[in-house]
Amino acid sequence: MQLLLHICCACCLCAPLNELKKEGFAVTGFFYNPNIHPLLEFRRRIKALRVFQEKNPVKIIFNEEYGLRDFLKNVNYEGGNRCADCYAMRLDCAASYAKKHTYDAFTSTMLFSRYQDHVQLKEISERLSKEKEIPFLYRDYRYLSEHSNEIARKNMIYRQGYCGCVFSEYERYKDTTRELYKGNSLQYKENEDTSGGLPAKSGGEICHCSR
Repeated sequence: MQLLLHICCACCLCAPLNELKKEGFAVTGFFYNPNIHPLLEFRRRIKALRVFQEKNPVKIIFNEEYGLRDFLKNVNYEGGNRCADCYAMRLDCAASYAKKHTYDAFTSTMLFSRYQDHVQLKEISERLSKEKEIPFLYRDYRYLSEHSNEIARKNMIYRQGYCGCVFSEYERYKDTTRELYKGNSLQYKENEDTSGGLPAKSGGEICHCSR
């Protein structure tokens, strides 16, 4: 069976690809992820997938156009269905491609991640399967999540810290101290008090760097 596998990232591909091949599927990868921001992060994930390909020969169709504008246009990022809109956007593209190019079925590595809404992904995929008249292959490989991550780590494949969009990045790091200055607190306070910069809680002053 010719299977089109939508790939969200290299890390989520490692273990599931082997399982699908064991089942006898002829797998073709499909990278379409306009949800990955910023641009350099988008490039990192494509690079990671190509590094994976070097040791694991598999055909992958890459859409390397940075899709920030498409994402913002098609995803209601201010509402409560941001992730559902994002899933639908990517899976719709995968299902359409599979139908157009006569694959026997489609699926996605997002189903194999324990960080995604598995039920929602399954429902969206089943709906698209009916609309596009292309079979959807459902597999629950979430139990392979840690194994897949370990394969990526051992092979020095890039493992991202957040799902993809700038909103998920904010949610991932907003309550952490990642990239915050952690030097001598007393010296930092003295420099801050005498630097003439914008006070942290000031609402009346403006930053002059934009002039």
